[in-house]
Amino acid sequence: MRAIHGFRGDSCRHRQLGQSLVELAILTPLLALLLMGSFDASIMISDKVTSGSAVRQGARLAAELGGSQTNPGVSTTAIDMQIVHNVLAMAAGMSSATVQEIDIYAPTSPDGSYQPGEDPVDQYLISPAGSVTTGVQTFPITNRRQTPPNETSVGVRLVWKYSPPGGIFPRNMILSDYSVMKAAPILG
Repeated sequence: MRAIHGFRGDSCRHRQLGQSLVELAILTPLLALLLMGSFDASIMISDKVTSGSAVRQGARLAAELGGSQTNPGVSTTAIDMQIVHNVLAMAAGMSSATVQEIDIYAPTSPDGSYQPGEDPVDQYLISPAGSVTTGVQTFPITNRRQTPPNETSVGVRLVWKYSPPGGIFPRNMILSDYSVMKAAPILG
């Protein structure tokens, strides 16, 4: 009787071990998926924070540089390129993102978001190699008023492509961030 009872105990332990191995086999890929997804999410959040800082810095610079009142005789492209290069320098800290476009625009919507086809915009397209190409140009510095109380709001929008390093998130997600500030008043 004892031998049979001992045999049943061994069989029960083997079944429990087998069950544990099956559970481990099922949960291991799930845990790996969660871990990689968390990794992808944290990298995307970090890039999103960096992108937000870049557009705020760009909008701040756009507000300080202002319009033709502050910069008589300077071209719109010369002013805009200072802003674009500043945004690109800040965005260089994005680890899994590629900047595709930087827009300098006058928002018409109350929330300041960019409205394609409605907002005057100076568009700059960024190649994967980092070269800047001029796109649509409808927001010259002569239209950037700095005289209170009618200062122009100047927005900077950054469009970027996120490529998740862990491969869990969808490939090549297109995201954008923007910031808007009033053109700085003329002092003096």
